[in-house]
This record gives sequence, structure tokens and C-alpha cells, in this order.
Amino acid sequence: MSETIWRRDDNWVGSENEDSFVMVNIDTGAYVALNRTAFAVWQMLEAPATESEIASKLVERFDVSPAECKAAVLRLSQKMQDLKLVVARPV
Repeated sequence: MSETIWRRDDNWVGSENEDSFVMVNIDTGAYVALNRTAFAVWQMLEAPATESEIASKLVERFDVSPAECKAAVLRLSQKMQDLKLVVARPV
């Protein structure tokens, strides 16, 4: 089974705001608010990473099973790609 390497789209900047991380795309003006988990993934993507690498780090940080975490990371990474927050490259 092949994985995907995810990296941030560098056109996004953001700031913490109470219980979320608010981001704006400097080219398009689009904005999003990331919850705590999505923000944790965004931080992990400071360097490109696979879904397995991200899930492994999240399991250490949050009380979640590896299987649940991997499924959640797959859903989140797809949503982040749909929002153009990240760019995917198959391994």
C-alpha cells in the first residue's frame, strides 16, 4: 500500500485565537480556523510527512487508538487538501 507525503502550502499564515488557529491565504484571501487536532497536524507538517508519521505522533499526544488515529488523519489530510492547505505527493 502506497502512502502520500503531505506538505504545507506556503501561501497560508495564521495565528492562535482562543481555542483555534485562524489562517488566511495571502494570495486568495481565503481563511480557515483549525481546531486543536488540525492545528497539531499543521505544526507537524512544518516538514513534509506521511499519514503514518503524522498518526504515530498524534497517538503519542492524544488519547486515541492507532487505527482510529490513522483513519482520522486520512480524513483530515483529504479535507486539508480540498481546502488547499496542503499539497500531496504519492510515495
